[in-house]
Amino acid sequence: MHPLRNRSFRALAIGQAVNGIGSWCALIAIWGYATERFHATPWQISVLGLTWTIPGALLGPMAGVPTDRWDPRRVLIVADSLAAGCAIGMAFTNTYWGLVVWSSAQGFAKSFAMPAFGALTPRVVSDEQLPVANAILNSAMQASIAFGPVLGAAAIELSGAKGAFLVDAFTYCIGVAVVIPLVLSPIAKSQVASPWSDALEGIRVVRARPEVMRLFAGAVGVYALWGAGVTIEPLYVRDILERSPATFAYLQTAFGVMMVLVGFVVARVGERSTRIDVVAAGAIASGLCAALYLATPLIGVAFLAIALWGVSTPWFTTPMRTLLQRATPAEAHGRVFALDETLRSWAMAVATGSAGFAYSEFGYRGAGVLYASLPVLGGLVILSGARRRKLRSTSSTDNDVLADAL
Repeated sequence: MHPLRNRSFRALAIGQAVNGIGSWCALIAIWGYATERFHATPWQISVLGLTWTIPGALLGPMAGVPTDRWDPRRVLIVADSLAAGCAIGMAFTNTYWGLVVWSSAQGFAKSFAMPAFGALTPRVVSDEQLPVANAILNSAMQASIAFGPVLGAAAIELSGAKGAFLVDAFTYCIGVAVVIPLVLSPIAKSQVASPWSDALEGIRVVRARPEVMRLFAGAVGVYALWGAGVTIEPLYVRDILERSPATFAYLQTAFGVMMVLVGFVVARVGERSTRIDVVAAGAIASGLCAALYLATPLIGVAFLAIALWGVSTPWFTTPMRTLLQRATPAEAHGRVFALDETLRSWAMAVATGSAGFAYSEFGYRGAGVLYASLPVLGGLVILSGARRRKLRSTSSTDNDVLADAL
């Protein structure tokens, strides 16, 4: 049965799309508000970017413990409700540091929501439906990048940044309403004595699976590129392309539209895309396309390059999520995805914090090529591990799921 025939999954996909659109609407408002209203410097833009990543980096695997101790549905309800309140707080702040405080609080809420969402899909659909279900959910998430910036630009034009933040709060409420009625398949709950022991057990689950470790190691480069883009892209549009925040929104829309379209292709390919070498190829291609995008002063080339970047990204994100879900036990998914979120947060935090300096010291071309090279290296790390795995002859391992994906 196709996952879209599952009423709960349909609601989840719609809620994810709406929720994500609101988040991007708010993100455009934050960047636009900071650069236009407060004349933010590259350093201040970096600080705003860090507010979304530092909480997850500091919490680490602990952020996944509530998901595995209770269930992802409850965690998402609490986290998204808190995020909605933070969006309302941003709507009524009048200072740059007010944006920083409320954005940090929203980043704290997201650090719990992300691993909960990663653990939710296997509890709603069957294992054979996972590749298609993850592709659809990723397309729903990517639709937010396609339409969120446009909605953000329109909201800002009509009612200023306050309107965009209120839209974000409303979409979080829709996300909560969608999750409340979900019925999840039962799994064994964590029996470890303390939350700290729970978090350590999650790390042991990952360390016992070398191919999962290699996936994480390779993914760091992709996450770092995303973090650098938070700082470099708005400055690149303003200083090199010499265009308004609206152009930045349109570029993000081109990126998102291509991710949505290709996401449906990945869903169509289904099981055949759930391969570790596909993850590696997606990482390498995204780095090459990002290098072209961030190294050109030509607006036409920039639109073409960011569209190609959007084409490559779903081939990394969707199969990686499915492989992680299949290679680790369901009762540890919260902690596994919290560890993924920790790596993402640290990589993005370091890259976001350093990108302003790199942009100032090396120029837009040097900074762009520097950070775009990281996912290429990460993809080669993943690919080299896959090749070595093929050469090994073993009769039984703890990583049979990933071995089959090779």
